[in-house]
Amino acid sequence: MNRFVIVTLLCISLVLAPGSSLANPGGNGDADRDYSCGGSCHGDPSLSMPSDATIEISLGNQAFSGQAVSVEVTVSDVSSPSNIIGIFLLSSLNGNSDTPEDNGWHMIQDPNGGSSNYIETKMPSSGTITETWVLLSPETIGSHNLFAEIHHGSYGGEKAYSGVSEAFEVTVNDVPEGLPGMSNEWVAPSFRVSGDDSPLHISTRNSTDISVEWMIEGEWNPTSAPVQCTSDSEDGVCNDWEARIPATMGEIEIIYRITTFNESFSIEQPWLKMGTAPPPFEGDIWSARAHSFAFALLVISMLVSLQGRLSPAIERKDIDQTGLVNNSSLIRSEDNPGWLWNPETEEWVEDQGYKEGAE
Repeated sequence: MNRFVIVTLLCISLVLAPGSSLANPGGNGDADRDYSCGGSCHGDPSLSMPSDATIEISLGNQAFSGQAVSVEVTVSDVSSPSNIIGIFLLSSLNGNSDTPEDNGWHMIQDPNGGSSNYIETKMPSSGTITETWVLLSPETIGSHNLFAEIHHGSYGGEKAYSGVSEAFEVTVNDVPEGLPGMSNEWVAPSFRVSGDDSPLHISTRNSTDISVEWMIEGEWNPTSAPVQCTSDSEDGVCNDWEARIPATMGEIEIIYRITTFNESFSIEQPWLKMGTAPPPFEGDIWSARAHSFAFALLVISMLVSLQGRLSPAIERKDIDQTGLVNNSSLIRSEDNPGWLWNPETEEWVEDQGYKEGAE
C-alpha cells in the first residue's frame, strides 16, 4: 500500500511539474512555428509569464503586391534576458496556421540566413536587438497584419517569458505593370561551402538586367559582382541569372543586394545574407563505420601491447608436485624420517606433513 502511495505521488508531481513555466535554456532551433509553438518552446503562451520587453515592427521599403519587402523587428527593454531569445514573425495570433506563409507572404530569407518565421539568436548585453526578415508581399492588395512574438528565459534559466507586439498593419499596393522583382519561387541560399566560388543563382521576373553588390558583413563599401543571364530571354526579359561572388573561408558572412531593371523601372531589393559552412562529409556511411571499427581495434591492440611491456615481471617459483601425489600409496620409512617411498615410481618424495621431533 505504501508503495502504491509513493508511485501515485510521484506521478502527480510529474504531471504538475510543467505548470511551473520552466524555460528551455538550450533553445529548439530555427523553424516554421505557429504562435502556440506547439508547446515545444517554453510551453503554451498561456503558461508563460508576461515579458516586460517592448516589441516593434517596421518596414524597410514600400510594399507592392508580390514584391520583396524587408520587415524589421526590434526588441528592447528586456530587464532580465537569458542568453538566447526566440523571435516569431506571425500573420495572426490564432495559434495555428498563422505563419506569414499561411497568409499569402513568401519567405525569401530570415535574419539567420534561412527561411523560417521563428529564429533564435543571442541577446546583447544592451537588451536591444533588431532582426530583419525579407519576404514577398501577398498578391492580394489591401491591408495585411503582421505580429512579432518573443520567448525568452531569465538569467537563472528557471522561468519562461512570452511577449507579443500589437498588430502592425501593412498596406500592400497595386504593383505597377511590368515592375521588375524577385521570382515568387526563389529562396535566397542561407550558406555556401567554405572555398566554393560557384555562382549565385538568382530568379527574377520582368527584368531585362540586374546588378549585384556585395560586401563582408561589417564593411561599408560594397563591390559589384559580375552577372550574366542563364536562360532564354524574350523581348529582353531574363528570368534566371548567375552572379559571381568570391569564395569565403571560415565563419565569414556575405551580405548582398540585388537591383532589378527594365526599361521603365529600377528597383533596389532588400539586403540579403549568406554564411559560410564547412565542407560536408562525403563517403559511404558503412565505410566510415568500418574505418572506425578498425581504428578502435588498433587502439585496443596498442593498449594491450603497452600493458604487457610496462607490467612488472612476475617471479615464477618452482611448484612442488609432491602435493599432487596420492598419500595413501606412499610408505613411511622409520630409517628415513621426513621421506616417503613411492612404489609406483620407485622414488623417494619429501613428506610435507613431517615435523622434526614429532612422534
